[in-house]
Amino acid sequence: MSDTWYLVLRTSYFAIPLALAALIGCTPPSPVPVSAEPSFAAQLAAVTAGAADEITASEMALSDNDLTQLPTATGLRVLLIDHPDSRITAAGIQHLAGLPNLKHLRLRGPGVDDEALVEVAKIKSLQILNTPRATLTDAGLANLRVLPNLEMLRFGSPHVTDAGMKTLGEFPTLKRLHLIDVPITAAGLSELAKIEQLESLYIDGADLSDAAVDDLFRTRPHLHVHFNQQHHDRDPQKTHP
Repeated sequence: MSDTWYLVLRTSYFAIPLALAALIGCTPPSPVPVSAEPSFAAQLAAVTAGAADEITASEMALSDNDLTQLPTATGLRVLLIDHPDSRITAAGIQHLAGLPNLKHLRLRGPGVDDEALVEVAKIKSLQILNTPRATLTDAGLANLRVLPNLEMLRFGSPHVTDAGMKTLGEFPTLKRLHLIDVPITAAGLSELAKIEQLESLYIDGADLSDAAVDDLFRTRPHLHVHFNQQHHDRDPQKTHP
């Protein structure tokens, strides 16, 4: 049998059940989507070989054990661990301290607490830190003051207070701040207004009065401000209709 006839027969074999399914009102199963994300091992190998400088894990859950392999990836610049089931703690983060070029670290899963921030503070090259589901406290936040290049900080934690906002004023290079469900009050917002180099402030989930917000804009009229994913009406970057 030629390849052509085999292909015709094979196609017909599969076409008949599909046509029959359509006639009786059955929907054939949808094809299983193929992941476009390379495996962690493949991405690590590419960085180690100098062919890439980023590792992204949005479709696979990672653990502290996976991060033990990272010290060889000295060219790593961006590490994005986005899968919600990934749990990265101090035990895993300690393996990042020796990466001289790591600038962007995003940990979307749980596990980032005060102990974890002690290890994060050892990554002196870090410019962007994003930990939306952290459980850090004011004391843990203070560990990050020693980072000489941190420009953007995004975190969520119900355990950080107005005292933590005062601590943020001691961060030497902080320009962009995003707070997620951090229970600050007018006093905390007032402390943030004092950060002279701050260019952008996003706050989600805090219960702040109009008077507190008015005080913020009175002090910092040119600050780019979002509340709950929306430009504030007085944000100078808001485009008005």
